[in-house]
Amino acid sequence: MKKRKGREAPPEERLYRRILGHGLEGELSLDLVCDTIRAREPNLKQNEKQLHSQIQETIIHACRKGELFIGKSEAFSLRTKEAKEAIEASVRKFREGAHEGAMLALLKGEPIPDDFSLLPNEVLRTYLGFNLVKQLEKNAQKKSGLRFPDPMIAMAWLMRDHFTPEQMLDARLDFRRRQNDNPFPREYREDLIKHAETLPAPSMAEDRVDLRHIPFVTIDPPDAKDFDDAVCLIDDTLWVAIADVAHYVRPDTALDLHARHRATSVYLPHCVLPMLPPRLADDLCSLRDDADRFAMVVEMRIEGAEVVETKAHQALIRVKQNLSYDEVLDKELFPEMMELSKQMKKRRIGLDIAGAEIRPRIREDGISLDVKWPSDATEMIEAFMVATNEAIGHLLGDAGAAVPWRCHSPPDSPEVDSLNARLDALGVDIELPMPSHRTSGQSEESETLDLLSAWAGLNVETEQEEDTDDFMSSVIDSEARGEMLQALRDAQSVASKLSDSKRRVVDQGLFQLMQRAIYSEENLGHFGLDLDAYAHFTSPIRRYPDLIAHRQLKAMLAGKDWPHNEEEVAEMSAHCSERGMQAKRLEWELVSSVCNMHLMNSEESATWNARIVGLKVPWIFLDLEDDGSFQGRMHLRQLGGRERLQIDEHGLTVLNESGEVLLNLGQKFECRLRGLDIWSGSLDLAPV
Repeated sequence: MKKRKGREAPPEERLYRRILGHGLEGELSLDLVCDTIRAREPNLKQNEKQLHSQIQETIIHACRKGELFIGKSEAFSLRTKEAKEAIEASVRKFREGAHEGAMLALLKGEPIPDDFSLLPNEVLRTYLGFNLVKQLEKNAQKKSGLRFPDPMIAMAWLMRDHFTPEQMLDARLDFRRRQNDNPFPREYREDLIKHAETLPAPSMAEDRVDLRHIPFVTIDPPDAKDFDDAVCLIDDTLWVAIADVAHYVRPDTALDLHARHRATSVYLPHCVLPMLPPRLADDLCSLRDDADRFAMVVEMRIEGAEVVETKAHQALIRVKQNLSYDEVLDKELFPEMMELSKQMKKRRIGLDIAGAEIRPRIREDGISLDVKWPSDATEMIEAFMVATNEAIGHLLGDAGAAVPWRCHSPPDSPEVDSLNARLDALGVDIELPMPSHRTSGQSEESETLDLLSAWAGLNVETEQEEDTDDFMSSVIDSEARGEMLQALRDAQSVASKLSDSKRRVVDQGLFQLMQRAIYSEENLGHFGLDLDAYAHFTSPIRRYPDLIAHRQLKAMLAGKDWPHNEEEVAEMSAHCSERGMQAKRLEWELVSSVCNMHLMNSEESATWNARIVGLKVPWIFLDLEDDGSFQGRMHLRQLGGRERLQIDEHGLTVLNESGEVLLNLGQKFECRLRGLDIWSGSLDLAPV
């Protein structure tokens, strides 16, 4: 019976022993080594050329590593036996230790200290397959007791007392920038900051309409600095003023190129990564009260809560008051505007899927978590901004402008079919219709022909039965869109009468049906808002697509050529869509990290009677507060131990090997913290 071979030593170690065995010491050369080996090993199978090439390759590689061979391949020496023993002793020592300086350097992106080495007075971090940094990562994971696969999470946990919350978040931002996964620099370019400081304050000019007599107010969160929209209702006219950022940010200037690269502001728990320099975002463009400001004003005449006439003005305004949402509610201000917004909302069939939003705040005395729900004041401003964006979309669309449309597509048929199967398996009497993609003016027969042609891989052009504007030709027919939206609203209504567990399954399923909104040069309409034409216009301080829409509107009012053509808008739409998702991922991650920092101070024995909101191998997803604000996940192994658990095909139940149901989607489940990730925001849960 053959003996099992152990680990084969690396080529450089075998050559090291071979050279020492022949008594060679001091400074050596490739020729000396080859000549000695040929002379003292008469039974060599390699010829002279092969031996020379093989030894040369090993020595070159070994000298680069500097582990057993020191110097260059032309003139090198071997580590002494004493140095080799010292290295091996360091390897044994570092197999258990955790070097704080090295962990802090890795987290901060700084050079690793020289004393993090296998030899004193020399930087040596690898030895015959042993990697000091990777060993540190293993040690950190073991010492932390966490089971997240990313070792940086373990190091952040061990080094948490060396960072304030703000420093930890900044370290994470810098780390993601080094990974090319954060295109939003923490600091703004100094030359652009200085340029913005030289820009003059607004004053009346010939190309402006003086609307300083309109009593505009801004209504925002209490900590807002960049006030980009103001509203006023006078009789049957709704006035909406939007900061005129395009006056200051001209196309293809350095300021414009930098804003275009960022494409959006990113709002994080400890800071804002702004699209524009502070002088513009927080001062010149911000619609502060009692200050003259340039604005693009949209005048909308209202009949029966519907906008029947729209005019746009390049104006100078003076906001009367900056208010917070809470002030408006507490003082019961603007009842007429409140009533108008409610009537506007009733007119739309749009799906209401707004939920709780968790807002962590880092304060001197610690971290607080505020859960914000939509209020009458927030919904009022939202309704007015939606109306403005829609009105501008139609204005620019009718004029033939290239626009980065904000598009939201209906659910895909496979997802609807899957949800219907899940609800049927759950015994819920709800069946959603397959979504229609019939465009404006298209008959059902023509839609069917298009679907069959697409299925067959053919390109068959069909005629529109009704004349539609060019910018509306690709929009889903309003009747077809309304039928699907009404079906979704009806499903919500039915779900509200179900048990808590089944209601959450339906709500979660409807939420997951929704596609992500994107920017597109082609107007596809906005399914969720039930709108034919929707262009972002109301936040140019923090979104680049809004700035494009402002420039196009200015050109339309002045009778000039469009500053942005179709090709450029197509390119920018794709870029802004990607930047928006990157910003959203960054916000989600850092909010979760701060929430986890808050949980660090809670009792380890704290438990939640959480709601199971998702089952997907190998995870059980849990909503801790049952309001959508705070979620974590638990591995199936935490529930079954060594037993192999399964999840059924519809993601409704967890089953053991005998087919017994252990958990149901939507039920409550008592869980506890198993691991906190303050580096990237994950939350590891376990059964109580």
